[in-house]
Amino acid sequence: MLLEEQPTRNMNILDQDYARAVFQAGGIPVPIIGIDDSLPDLVRGLDGFVFTGGDDIHPKFYGERPLPGAAMTLSADARTRFELKLLGAVMRARKPVLAICHGAQLVNVALGGSLYQDIPRQLPGSIKHGHTGRREKIFHPVAILEGTTLYRIMGSSRIRVRSAHHQGIKNPGKGFRLSAVAQDHVVEALESRSKNYLIAVQWHPEKMLNDEYTKKLFRSLVAASSRNRRPKR
Repeated sequence: MLLEEQPTRNMNILDQDYARAVFQAGGIPVPIIGIDDSLPDLVRGLDGFVFTGGDDIHPKFYGERPLPGAAMTLSADARTRFELKLLGAVMRARKPVLAICHGAQLVNVALGGSLYQDIPRQLPGSIKHGHTGRREKIFHPVAILEGTTLYRIMGSSRIRVRSAHHQGIKNPGKGFRLSAVAQDHVVEALESRSKNYLIAVQWHPEKMLNDEYTKKLFRSLVAASSRNRRPKR
């Protein structure tokens, strides 16, 4: 969910590819509007949650100042605050979470982790993770660590992903373990150390709807959400 602030109105914008990926996996996608008062009903009524991509989280949310020269396009603070509240409520309710790109960074920050504000500037020699033109598509391999939940879902130690980010996870948040890295050792996925389904991936699986690993990932979310559903009275 993106929050676009304009002088006369605020708009929520959601890329339909997220909804297509959920629907393709057997779920029913439900967009969320960022209204604080709706949180209890949302968490109670929905079975699982996708925290989507978006712009850059302001460094103040992880205790830093903007890095001089960093190429940041900042997300609206209102979105960050709402999603942090939503995530906290979702985690307390033990609902499944799949976090993607910006969403992965948000989950990491929520759990006390930090971010690289600009990978090319802070990690010289890193591979290209983000596009420089609107029509450019970046793909690269990712190594998945054996023994992780993500490895069990994917059934492979190496996959090809579509990437569109210039920030990344620096220090993992509390309760996370590393589950995937790029060839330059940039973190590509984290997951919860607990039994709760919480997987954060830095790439954009929803942009590869026909990819077998995209299908496996979203099916795992839908399956976890179905198991989490409370029995009807």
